[in-house]
Order: sequence, then structure tokens, then C-alpha cells
Amino acid sequence: MAPTVATPATGAVASPAVSDVGKAARSVGLGLPALPSLPGLAFHGQPRVASFCKRLARNVVGMAAAGEPAAPLADNAELTEFINALKQEWDRVEDKYAVTTLAVAATLGMWSAGGVVSAIDRLPVVPGLMEVVGIGYSGYFAYKNLIFKPDRKAFFAKVRNIYEDIISG
Repeated sequence: MAPTVATPATGAVASPAVSDVGKAARSVGLGLPALPSLPGLAFHGQPRVASFCKRLARNVVGMAAAGEPAAPLADNAELTEFINALKQEWDRVEDKYAVTTLAVAATLGMWSAGGVVSAIDRLPVVPGLMEVVGIGYSGYFAYKNLIFKPDRKAFFAKVRNIYEDIISG
């Protein structure tokens, strides 16, 4: 472990390898050669960063002075269209209190379900058992609905019917 040195100006404790940033880092008693310093990471690279920031600021000021209008935050046409459609749907809702209550109840239900799952996950044997049950049910579902062609067609027809009910409703 490298000895620590207190700097008189700040009173902070620093390692000699850290205080000599310009020099290559010393190996600590292992006899390994020191690694070369990375370019641009030493303190002598700071003026380069400052000049880059000044150039960037100069370019920003130049673009602002050129009279180009700043792009609006919601420049995306799809986002604007989605927000307008959402506003129209909200205006069509007759019982806003019920919809808001349902949304809050759904959020609280999801939060509490996450807490229950988290509590079950902390128990020693239950997560492994749940994983085995999940793998078993996934295999059963694939066997029952996906392996054979008639079953697969019936399953996809059922999914399409549910999808159409949701979309049309």
C-alpha cells in the first residue's frame, strides 16, 4: 500500500502516485513496469478541453446570431398527433372521475403486486419453485397450443378474435 501524504494547502490526504499526475504511475512493490498515461487525461490536457468548450460556445453563439429559430420541443409530428388524439379521447370520456380512479387503482395494484413478488423472491425456496412451475407451464402451453398445426391455428384464431375485440371496442 502506498504511503499517504497530507498536502499543506488543502489538508487533504493523497497518495504520492496520485499527486504526481504528470509522471507515470509507479508500481507498488510488484516490480511491474508502469503503464503509460492516457492521452488527454492528465492535467496538461485541460487547456485542450477548455479551448474545445470555447470553440463550441462560439459556434452556438454564431448559430444563434445567424437568426435560425430554435426548434420547438414538440417538433415531432407523430408526438403532436398522439397528444391531440389523447386530448380528444379524454374530452369524450363522460365519467372522468371513474377513469382517474381506475388508473390510480391499477397503479396501486401493480405497485402492491410488485411488492408481493419481491417479498416472495426473498424467501429461500420459493423463487426456485416458482421458476420450475413457470418452466413447466411454458412447456405445457407450447405442447397444448403451438406444437400441432390444428391447435396452433385455433390458438392464433383465438388471439386474432381477442385482438379484433379490443381494437373495435
